[in-house]
Amino acid sequence: MPTTAIGGAPYPAPDDADNVPADMQALAEWASTRVGMTFEDAAARNAAILDEEATPGMLAWLDTPGALTIRTATAWRTIWSDLAWSDIALQSAYEAYGTVPAAAVENGLFIVLKGGVQRTTDAQIATDAILGYIPSSLGTPLSGDYPIATQWTNDVAGRLYVGADRRVQYIGANTKWVSLNGVRVPLA
Repeated sequence: MPTTAIGGAPYPAPDDADNVPADMQALAEWASTRVGMTFEDAAARNAAILDEEATPGMLAWLDTPGALTIRTATAWRTIWSDLAWSDIALQSAYEAYGTVPAAAVENGLFIVLKGGVQRTTDAQIATDAILGYIPSSLGTPLSGDYPIATQWTNDVAGRLYVGADRRVQYIGANTKWVSLNGVRVPLA
């Protein structure tokens, strides 16, 4: 049975024997691996699709943990998953401003942050203030500075320093609050 040049879909040739059920089965088997498949978890996916049967580009949704995976030439890779958020342990002088400050691992490559931080008193957050710590269970972040939003001040923006010790430190002009939303820190 010949196949299409793009995608490799099987189809009967004019001189093939008339066998509609076999032709339909071949087409259905080919198509079933070209659409998004759903499995309970990675173990169920791996039991249904053996490595030697897997082809690059296959997509599979895993109900647990809630992840979209794609098959590469050698392995299944997660391209999207629900994030499991863990609260950032704030220092005693700080509290949540709006959304509770939290962190999660994204695609096994980044620690992402969300939430806001303010002082527990009317005082402002001063530069070099250590706001809190990212949970150690998320891994070791790559140290660096990341731009963030702050309450309007004469400075255009503040920045967040995230250390390999997982500290979250504010650098910038004194401010009433800082936002952690959108900060993506590579894992070391």
